[in-house]
Amino acid sequence: MPSGRVPIKGLIETSFVDWRGSMSAVLFTGGCNFRCPFCHNRELVEDVHSLPTIALRTALGRLTAQKDWVERVVVTGGEPTIHPALPDTMKSLKDAGFHVKLDTNGSNPGMVRDLVEQGLVDYVAMDVKGPLSGYARWCGVNVDVGKIGETISFLMQGKVSYEFRMTVVPVLHKGEDVYRVAETLKAAELFVVQEFRPTNTLDPNFTAIRPYSPEEMGTLRRVVRSIVAGPQRPT
Repeated sequence: MPSGRVPIKGLIETSFVDWRGSMSAVLFTGGCNFRCPFCHNRELVEDVHSLPTIALRTALGRLTAQKDWVERVVVTGGEPTIHPALPDTMKSLKDAGFHVKLDTNGSNPGMVRDLVEQGLVDYVAMDVKGPLSGYARWCGVNVDVGKIGETISFLMQGKVSYEFRMTVVPVLHKGEDVYRVAETLKAAELFVVQEFRPTNTLDPNFTAIRPYSPEEMGTLRRVVRSIVAGPQRPT
């Protein structure tokens, strides 16, 4: 993909679930450096060239038209930080008067740091796939876990509002894995334990996996609340 632009492959004009406590719009960027088998945005990862690209000018026009009631934009993917032009896109959103949230897998700490220090992002949500040891198991590719740890450490400095999230998949994660992540993040502002949804997964076999029951998820979240200092939310 050209390095001079961020490929915008989707736009949701109104969402009540992508920015905690607020209504937002959502921009989806194409491409990802991970291959998490449980990912439910398969097209954005593997079939990105089959999706039409929305010009940034077009996206801004649609967002600006509704700015009186939607002032927040979530930039997600895929993985937005693989695109060198991401700061330009974020600046365009900020210049248009929007509050901007970034969803990221944390693999590019330099990009996250630059966005925060330049004032181009107001909120960061980082997906932590599992304990840092054996991280490739969760991601489907070899990962520089030093960079993952660096992003975690940077966010926990509190220079920007943030949250960590973990999607719990029964065949990949046991309770001990969730609790190990919680121990790593125990000084975090927010750690969200998310239920796996077996829909449109990158690995088709994962659509047959039964998620943890509400009772099992409740137990996981109760233990996490006892470990992590900050507030938690269920989904």
